[in-house]
Amino acid sequence: MQKRLAAGGVATLGVAAAIVLGTAASASAHVEAEATSTAANSYTTVTFSVPHGCDGSPTTKLRFHVPESVIEVTPTVNPNWTISKATEPYTAASSAAGDDDEAEAAAERVTSITYTAKTPLPADERDTFSLSFSLPDGKAGDTVSMPVTQTCEAGSTEWDQATKAGQAEPEHPAPAITLTAADAAGDEHAHGTTESTESDAAAATTASSSTTAEAADPDLVGRFLGLGGLLLGAVALVVSVAATRRRGSSK
Repeated sequence: MQKRLAAGGVATLGVAAAIVLGTAASASAHVEAEATSTAANSYTTVTFSVPHGCDGSPTTKLRFHVPESVIEVTPTVNPNWTISKATEPYTAASSAAGDDDEAEAAAERVTSITYTAKTPLPADERDTFSLSFSLPDGKAGDTVSMPVTQTCEAGSTEWDQATKAGQAEPEHPAPAITLTAADAAGDEHAHGTTESTESDAAAATTASSSTTAEAADPDLVGRFLGLGGLLLGAVALVVSVAATRRRGSSK
């Protein structure tokens, strides 16, 4: 009876552990985004991690939907995927452009970047995709969401659900970047660094000149000391020879 109870307890623990591990795995198996910079108005590279397929089906295509607050996106080459870009007219650009070339370049915005697999990505394998772009202006705490459509050999998944503060995470959350405060002192810091570098260079040049001038005096003194040493050596040699001759004459 005790063995049956023990076996039943072990089985119950095993089932509970499987449920817990399965829940943890499903909770962490989202399309996630990691940015090199989160400061508002800064340039960043965001790496998206795709950890699995669609209910066991291999992934064949990933479409990253670009929010309206982002104008231009540069995708990073992944040798296992081909890349295509979709655009649309951007009418708000004319007021911001300073000349015709800028106006022409800003006349359209990227709406999505699509990676198509050369060979389907197995459902139990992961891959990463990087996009570079300028984060929009905003205040700390604002989020920039970039929904992803994951297409598989069988079925697809829309990673487009918004995550709201204080609420449970949705089943298919959209990858998002939370902005931090813009670095307004960036340019001033850069100028300060340049001026400091120039000052340091001038100081180094002055120090080098002073060192050279100071080094010349010890060198001159050294030469005199060396010459004096030679003269003393010669005198000692003459005295030694004279003393030897005197000893020979006395014998």
